[in-house]
Amino acid sequence: MRQFTSVVDRVDLGLHYVAGAGLVVMMLATMTDIILRAMGYPLVGVIEIVSFCGAIVIGLAIPHSTSRKVHIAVDFLTDRLTPRGRARLAVVTRVMGIALFLFASYNFVLYSLDLWRAKEVSGSLRIPFYPLTMGLAFSCLMQALTLVCQLLALLGGGKQNG
Repeated sequence: MRQFTSVVDRVDLGLHYVAGAGLVVMMLATMTDIILRAMGYPLVGVIEIVSFCGAIVIGLAIPHSTSRKVHIAVDFLTDRLTPRGRARLAVVTRVMGIALFLFASYNFVLYSLDLWRAKEVSGSLRIPFYPLTMGLAFSCLMQALTLVCQLLALLGGGKQNG
């Protein structure tokens, strides 16, 4: 199990770095467009680049954020539970999360295949959509695997909060 968790953590970190690179591209594209627009030469397709990068940043950062537990948590309800109740709730929420993200991943794959068959591309830059949606499918799969690691730690007696 430790090797499985290690692989999942490394892949999550890799996705996190790609998300970070997407954020840098978003900022550079926006700043370049602002500067060039002030000189009378706006960039074509900046909205597409920023939109694609926004999906990358949000979508690919989720698994690493989950593994490091940096999401917000609302504890006012769970604080009233017994430790055993909190553990049960943690197991239930992990199982529900796994099902949700596997479902999302599967549907992203189906959607990606539809986009690929239709040869759907963005309006200005003609960037195909299917690689983005396939990347989001992979990120959802990694999120499900991250939750599996947390579930295994919970069931194995490992310390997990929330």
